[in-house]
Amino acid sequence: MPNQSSQRINRTNLKISGADVVSGITVQLASPEVIEMCGSSGLDFVWIDAEHGSFDLERAVEMFRAADAQGITPLFRVPALDAASIMRALDGGAMGVIVPNVSTAVQAQAAVDYCRYKVGSNRGIRGSCPSTRAARYLTDDWDSFARWSNENVTVWVLIETVAGVENIDEILAVEGLDAIALGPFDLSHEMGFRGQPFHPEVTGMLERVVEKARRRNVEVVASLFSATSAELAAERDHWLRKGVRLFSVGSDRAVFSRALRERACMLKQSSMR
Repeated sequence: MPNQSSQRINRTNLKISGADVVSGITVQLASPEVIEMCGSSGLDFVWIDAEHGSFDLERAVEMFRAADAQGITPLFRVPALDAASIMRALDGGAMGVIVPNVSTAVQAQAAVDYCRYKVGSNRGIRGSCPSTRAARYLTDDWDSFARWSNENVTVWVLIETVAGVENIDEILAVEGLDAIALGPFDLSHEMGFRGQPFHPEVTGMLERVVEKARRRNVEVVASLFSATSAELAAERDHWLRKGVRLFSVGSDRAVFSRALRERACMLKQSSMR
């Protein structure tokens, strides 16, 4: 096994990285080049979204490689809570998984168990294979690698349903859960406020989730939806005051689309003068 100094660092793990705040972006375009741009921008992680993105695992692994080359942490949002999807993504080199639509402690526990190798008294059931990309293709010291992986691979669950909010105390009690990610868009849709992630009732529910998570020292990930830099900063500051330290600053599709619209609008206005 390579020595510890050559191992990748999970920059979303605040205890290991020593960072106060980390930021990333959701990537839904099937492009290693987009990952490289995210890395060169100074972001800490990419949230590679296989639930809403149109790509398979083979393409995702190429995106993991691009992330590694740029020194940005690749996380993988699986399409659903599925053992095979999670384990294959981790074997392919994802440094963590984001599991959508987690509404119960049973689901949260399953997510953790799928990500952990059996070591000691934990409940890990991740399949073992020394010749995977994650294990550098043939790890000599498997025990050390398994322990390193358990300590460095992160497990985030998305709280984006009313049931998830109602069961948050039980979900937060699951040992080995690294963070919960807030899902205001899906939650607003279920609550009848379609397309209104900033609705006061939606924000109020999520604020209660954050308060409970921080009491238990579980980290929280906030996804920011604002369109302008000033609005984005205000949204960030709101969650910072609540104790949130992990942020996704939007999605590549949204950033790209807004930039194109702004440029198209500017050119059309210029032609009318």
